[in-house]
This record gives sequence, C-alpha cells and structure tokens, in this order.
Amino acid sequence: MKTENPQGISIVLPCYNPLPGWCGTLHACAQELDQKLPGLSIEYIVSNDGSTRLDPCEVAELSRIPNLVFLNNAVNEGKGSAIRKGTLKAQREIIVYTDIDFPFGTDPIVEMVRIFENSPDCWFVYGNRSAEYFRKLPWKRRLFSRGLQLMNRLFLSKHITDTQAGIKGLRREILPEVQRTKTNTFVFEVELIRKLARKGIGIQKVEVSAGTSIVFSDFSMKVLFREAVNFVKITILSGIWNDLS
Repeated sequence: MKTENPQGISIVLPCYNPLPGWCGTLHACAQELDQKLPGLSIEYIVSNDGSTRLDPCEVAELSRIPNLVFLNNAVNEGKGSAIRKGTLKAQREIIVYTDIDFPFGTDPIVEMVRIFENSPDCWFVYGNRSAEYFRKLPWKRRLFSRGLQLMNRLFLSKHITDTQAGIKGLRREILPEVQRTKTNTFVFEVELIRKLARKGIGIQKVEVSAGTSIVFSDFSMKVLFREAVNFVKITILSGIWNDLS
C-alpha cells in the first residue's frame, strides 16, 4: 500500500516531569534532524502526561521549534496513554515516538525513515538496545528488562528481541492498532507488538545505544510488580481467553 506523503514524519514525545534543560535538548535535536533529513516535512508533538514540575519558561520556548504541538494532558495516566494521545494528533505518514530527552540521539530516527523509504513491506520498526545500554541500567531495571526479553521470546515471537526501548516507528496505516491498545503503562508496547506480530505485519529493528547525557531513573519494586502483572494479563491470560472463546 502506497502512502500519499512518504516523506512526512511526525515525532511524538511523551513527557512526564522531564529534567531541566529538556526544551534545549529538543530544540538541538530538531536542528540535527533538519540537517540530516533535508527537505523532509517534520512535525513534533509533545504529549505532556500530567507533569507537576514543568517550567513555564521552557514550555514557552517550544514556540521556537517549527511545526510543534504541545498537548497538555492534565492527568497523569501513563506512557501508553500519552503516546496514544500524541499519535492521534499526528498528521504525517510516518510516525516515530521516542522519549523527550532523545536517549538514543537522532540517528535511529533517520535510520527508521530510510527503512520505510526502502522497505515497502515493513510497517513497524522498533529499537533494539545494545549490551552497553543494559550495563548502564540500575540493577532492578536490568534484571526486569532481561526477564522481559525472555518472556517476549516465549509468548510473543522468537524474532522480537526487545520491546522496551523507548523508540518505535510506524506507517500511518497501522495507527489504528496503536489506538486500540488498552494498557496505559510502559508495557503497552508489549500489547502493541503482540497485536502486530499475530497479524503478520512486517516488523524490523534498528540497533540503539544510550546517549552520553542519558540519566537512568530507577523503578520501585511496586512499579516492577505492577508491570509484571500487566505483562501476564497482556500475554498469558489474553492468550488463554482467546483460546477459550
């Protein structure tokens, strides 16, 4: 299926209490992408997920970035919700979402655009984190991520190596699959990729590494337990329910 505007790209940036200087990082990355993708129509959608520590001066600085939309969602609902709301506003034919601090830089975005341009059978691209990235993670997140990778191979697809890197790209035609996800927390991507894999939609990956300025947050055991429960609901329990029905 041919898209009407394959050169256009929407970059969706979920945002929750970002570190000071986030607006400057966004502006610098936008300038980089203008240089790396000359002539490409790029829009930016910042999807604020109920942040309580946003500096109004930094929000005002967003006006310096052309084609930027700021969605101010007042209630914190989770990353999955912020991405769904952001992608719903996307106007371009290629949609990429990544974290507000661009943890992997801009090169993976450029690579995703090239994949969509050169591989008409690919509809979704995910970031695959390097071993160096995992070594930098706090031990609880590293253990959880490794366990999630194993579970992905068992219950999703042996060909899907990573679901949790904070960067994904898709063609507009499969945007309805994003909007049909129900999970609000960060494992919503497991739900999304599971849907795509079960439908046989073409999926590729790009290798990503942590940027030099990335700051890793840690998760409490309560959060990790909640996400483990969500994973079980998405994969194991939903599979049993489908078999019974």
